[in-house]
Amino acid sequence: MLYPHFQKSVVPGWLDKHLRWRHQATPFLDNMIVLAPNPEWVKTLPNGKLPDRTDFTHYGADLPGRVKAWTVAVSASEQLADEFAQWLAQPDVKVVQPL
Repeated sequence: MLYPHFQKSVVPGWLDKHLRWRHQATPFLDNMIVLAPNPEWVKTLPNGKLPDRTDFTHYGADLPGRVKAWTVAVSASEQLADEFAQWLAQPDVKVVQPL
């Protein structure tokens, strides 16, 4: 299973995200490949993070500011799509890491 995700850790249930002891590998993940951005790449995005719901409170009524940040992040994500397409054309299992 290919699972594009915003981070490399997978939590079994969304409501369990604050239960840190659930943030570990399980046999259910044995046939899963998580496609996630490098945390260093994420730091290069506006506000040093992926856009999320908190941007609505962060930007408040500054719609142009929020739209700009999200647009920059979407444009930057094209790099991830290009890199994944290159990897698919010439897979290198050395870059695949266990969860």
